This record gives sequence, C-alpha cells and structure tokens, in this order.
Amino acid sequence: MFKVENKYPHYAESIKVEWNLGKRCNYDCSYCPAEIHDMVSEHTDIQILKNTVDELSKLKNVRISFTGGEPFVHPDITTLLNYARPKVSWINVTTNGTRTKNFYVDMLQKYLDHIVFSLHFEYDWERVLETIISVHNTSKNKMVLVHVMMINQRLNDVIDACRRLSNAGIPYALRPIRWTETHDIFEDLERYSKEELDFLKTENHNPPTNTLIDNTIECNVNDLLINKTNGFKGWTCQAGLESLMINWDGDVHRATCRVGGSLGNIYKGSFKKPTESITCTREWCTCAADINITKYTS
Repeated sequence: MFKVENKYPHYAESIKVEWNLGKRCNYDCSYCPAEIHDMVSEHTDIQILKNTVDELSKLKNVRISFTGGEPFVHPDITTLLNYARPKVSWINVTTNGTRTKNFYVDMLQKYLDHIVFSLHFEYDWERVLETIISVHNTSKNKMVLVHVMMINQRLNDVIDACRRLSNAGIPYALRPIRWTETHDIFEDLERYSKEELDFLKTENHNPPTNTLIDNTIECNVNDLLINKTNGFKGWTCQAGLESLMINWDGDVHRATCRVGGSLGNIYKGSFKKPTESITCTREWCTCAADINITKYTS
C-alpha cells in the first residue's frame, strides 16, 4: 500500500472543519475568485452559526478553521468564538491582518489556538507584516503562521517578506496564486517566470515539511504541486472522515475539492456526515489542506 498523509498524528485523529463564514472582505484582490468574496453579501445570523457549532460539537475531536472572505468583518465573530471555545478542541482563524496588534493578541489569548495571516502584496503588506511580527512576539505560546501569497512580478517583495519572517522566527508557507476559474494549478504556474518558480521550489515553506509519503518520505505540499505528483484519482481518500468544508451558504462538502458532491446544508438542518471513505474522482489534488488528508492506494 502506498500512502500520503499529514506527518502530524493529530491531523488524522481529528476532524478538521474549514468553515467559510461569509463572502464579505475588506480587500478586493485581483486574483481572488468572485464566488468566494465580495463587499455586499449579508452576514449569516449569529443564531444559525451557534446552531452549527452545536451540530459540529457532536462529532469527535473537532478542529475548526474559520475562513472567508475575511472572518473578522462579521459583526458577531467574537460572540461566535466565545460560544465555540468550550465546545470544540481547537480553533483557528485565517485573516488578512488588517486589524491591530492588540486585537489579534486578545483573540489569541481568549479564543484561538492558532492564527493564520494571509500576506497580500496588492495592499499595505509592510504594515501588516509589522503587525504579524508584533503579534508573534507578544503571543509566543500560540501558533502564528503566515501564508505568503506569491503574486507574480512581485518577487522582490515576496523574498523580502520571507526573509523578515524567517529572521523573526515565524513559520510561513508560499501560496501560488490561483487565477483560473477552474483552479488549474498547472496553468496558473505557467504565469510565473523561471526565477519565480525556482524560488517557489527552494523556499516554499518554513518549516519545510508537513506531508509524509509512505511513512518515510517527508516533503511539502508545494513539492507535490510543482513536480506534478499530486494526482490521486482512484485512490481511497479519508475526506469527509478527517475533514469537512462548510461553504458560506451552509452547504457542506467532504473537502475543498468537493469530491462526492454535497453532504447537505448544515444551516438548514440537512447535513449528514459520511461514515465511509471515498474513492477520489479528481484528476489532481490542488489544495494544501486536501493533499494532507490521508489517502492510499494498493
């Protein structure tokens, strides 16, 4: 049997729920798909969100990762985090870092186990970077990770940001931009120059590894993407058992790739968690979180 998985055991021993709280965002990045962000969509009612937490808490060892849009633009986000804190085992938020250092430090102290900052170079990234470093220095007992959005033709800024994060002792991951509506990672990679691709290959993650292949080989998900070794069609995948994805409208899928179709709508009470693994039908596994879901083939 050949196997790909996250190298940290707790990943397979829990259910990681990626929960898109809404499409609202205070950024309008040129590369962000319209279907996942805007500035006008209504916020989901807090009672619906609390009910969803109650449903998720019935599952074993739930780890919630709140995404968006921008989660912190929801007017009831602190109420939701406070409600979820005693009901689930782990909480993370992915944010663009535009709030103050004191705000994020307070969130980490009261509600969060982990925070992910997305660093976007089309906006005031240097100010955001300073905030990230200050949050890290003030919250040493909490995990801070940075997704460096590797927009092409900004390589010097990307390199500068990576060096400053490394010097501050902050882990980061380079994230190739996904321009195409079909999320064809290989078509997207063609937009990068050779110099940019070389940097992506050599610098792609710090710390460098999070994926385990066949119990022995450690690598990073970007290695699989760049080398085109991320095709798992026909493999048995634990998506739906180790992971769930809640869309902004409450529709639930096994993973970001949406393999197997909808599992129902958790906001409307029709969600049903799968009890068996699934055979992958996708040509390529292109999301970092999805690649780290346990999958195997004989």
